[in-house]
Amino acid sequence: MTTCPNCGRPVNDADKVCPECHFNLQKYRDAFLTEQPHENSGETKDERTAKIASREDYCQEFYPKKQNLVIQKMLQWIHVNSMIVFLLGIALLIIMSFSRSIGWICFFALIVWLYAVCVRTAKIDRYTVDERLTEKVNQVGSDLFNNVADSKQKVKAKKRSTDRKQGGDELAATPVKKHFNYPQLLVILLAVINLIVLFTGSGASVSDFTYSGKMSITRVAFGLAGRLFASSTTLISGIVVCVLWLLIVLFPIFIIYHTLKDTVKSRRIAFALSLIESLFLIYLIYLMSNSQLSGTGLLKNITTELLIYAVSVGTSTYFLILSSIMMTILSGYNLLRKKQPEQ
Repeated sequence: MTTCPNCGRPVNDADKVCPECHFNLQKYRDAFLTEQPHENSGETKDERTAKIASREDYCQEFYPKKQNLVIQKMLQWIHVNSMIVFLLGIALLIIMSFSRSIGWICFFALIVWLYAVCVRTAKIDRYTVDERLTEKVNQVGSDLFNNVADSKQKVKAKKRSTDRKQGGDELAATPVKKHFNYPQLLVILLAVINLIVLFTGSGASVSDFTYSGKMSITRVAFGLAGRLFASSTTLISGIVVCVLWLLIVLFPIFIIYHTLKDTVKSRRIAFALSLIESLFLIYLIYLMSNSQLSGTGLLKNITTELLIYAVSVGTSTYFLILSSIMMTILSGYNLLRKKQPEQ
């Protein structure tokens, strides 16, 4: 065994535990790999023989009868170029939110391309673009979280300086924990759920001109905008739909950013954005459900087209509103909870 079965890091035969994740390598060898495990005084020879046979059978379950070299290369390519696979997976999710058929076509096209590459390639190496993408993602992610941490430290340093001027040296010397509290994590989770609901299909299946299946809010919004853009009389209504969709997408992103920033000002902004989003969604649904208001102005054209998809996106819409309201409550709680120690 040359690699740890838990984390995949290189190990030696002399290692009893993994130096990286502290996985019990000796116990794993005795259980699955070693044909002569540690003897137990309470076991007979026949019982030990039967246990060894069962271990060998268990190990053989994870190996094919005959290894296919192309499949082995494909799996190795996916393992070696993991960043490319990760970003392609995100791209496929975005494409499938608009058209599931096009997403499946792209997926199978990528599988055929990978098969062709592995057939022609004798040795699988890591692509340079994968290394550059990994470095770029590492740079952007590190800079983002470091900026958030630096902002928190500046706020804490400013607070300690103020407390020190006021004679609060003992309070200023208290170490500050750097981890996020549960309300912050829940706000971020709900904001991510909002984004997922926008791009994933739910509810009943609806037949469309090019698609039959569950519709996402994003697909419905762009399909509706496309229909409205087709006529000059409904052009403004199409622009309104695009603007509304953009606001609903940007609100959770800005809420996540300001929640991670974790300053007094950013917590107020996160709460204000969450409150605006909740009121905006509730007011929008109220206008759509009111026959008198929805039958006039710009909403007349939007409501007429939206009724086609009402059953499909109804579940997603109500779930989005519920998630937004919960996010507003947690953002307010986080704001009040943080303000109490500063008084």
